[in-house]
Amino acid sequence: MLLDDFKQNCITLKSDIIVQKYLIENDTHFFSKVEIDKEFDFKKDISLLLDVHIRDITIVGSGKLGFSIKPDIEIPGLYRFKEFDSGKTSDLDVAIVSSTLFDKEIRNLYTHMSFYKNTWVNRNSLAKYILKGKIATRFLPLDFKLTKEIQQVQEKYQMQYGREVNFEIYKSWYYFETYHQENIKNIQINLIR
Repeated sequence: MLLDDFKQNCITLKSDIIVQKYLIENDTHFFSKVEIDKEFDFKKDISLLLDVHIRDITIVGSGKLGFSIKPDIEIPGLYRFKEFDSGKTSDLDVAIVSSTLFDKEIRNLYTHMSFYKNTWVNRNSLAKYILKGKIATRFLPLDFKLTKEIQQVQEKYQMQYGREVNFEIYKSWYYFETYHQENIKNIQINLIR
């Protein structure tokens, strides 16, 4: 079972190897169990619409692994490894690694926010992730609209798959790997206890 292998490898391997093996290179659960053999078409469509290289698009989270590696909200530090729901409740998280796209969205956001004069609920969460080289669509202001191309591809696949599709835009592979390595290190500590 992949979860058992993942846990065992978390104990024995370094976090960078875990990220590269499981989040970048392994097969994507969603495209091997739910939308079978459609991953290339999905990524190619996104790459063309957003003008990014197909190798700079990867699925993360439970859609990638078949189980969640997010810590429990109520008990920080506890990882329940919740199974991906093939129904419509589990979302699909798509990571795009593109300095150009990241900078474009930051400029749009900067203009939209009028130099932080507007107030809104998730400003601290947004700033925290931007400092980590990541724009997560779920932390953007509700009235902020991503570039038309990102909105179109997000809406297209939300309708097609009947589930939430979230985009995370990373400034570089350094930020992608470092962000996920920190989570893996926390999982390693949790599993060793």
